[in-house]
Amino acid sequence: MAEDVNAARLLAGAALALLLGAGPAAADATPRPAGGEPAARLDGLLGGFSLGGERGPVRIDADTMEFDYKTMVLTYRGDVNVRQADMTLRAETLTVTLEREGQRPKEVVAAGGVLMTKGERRASGGRAVFDDAARTVTLSEQARLQDGPNEVAGERVVVYLDEQRSIVEGGPERVRAVLVPPDDAAEGGAPGGDGR
Repeated sequence: MAEDVNAARLLAGAALALLLGAGPAAADATPRPAGGEPAARLDGLLGGFSLGGERGPVRIDADTMEFDYKTMVLTYRGDVNVRQADMTLRAETLTVTLEREGQRPKEVVAAGGVLMTKGERRASGGRAVFDDAARTVTLSEQARLQDGPNEVAGERVVVYLDEQRSIVEGGPERVRAVLVPPDDAAEGGAPGGDGR
């Protein structure tokens, strides 16, 4: 039984590594030119969260962990905290659905007060779905992405990891964005909408 629990933990770490941006396609989506546009920096925000194996061990803390062998679903509940290097993911629950053949992850769902951080980058919402087959990350329920002073908010954000693009959708409220040009590109000062 202890071997089953350890195997489940390893599978959860592998699932998160695959679905939070590991692999060459996602690594290619992350780098941005130093003087790049603020919109481009936010575009790759969720794709920039990487739990790839080259970054060290994945640590998961929660109140409980349950693995259902019949459905191949691994669930962490209660103040879930996932850490690797400078990346963290927090949520009330984390559910990993595995394929029966090869036990590869099909989907990882973080729900309840989801917060992902990596340096100055933050992504928050009520729910995040990492779909390995579609290579997408969907952040919903008042999604908010921040990269330093830059911010985009909407009801739902879908990031297409292999296509280096994202879509922000409004809900009851319209999409909101604050994009601050880099200092070296803001000759003559910031635009009039700088909040002053």
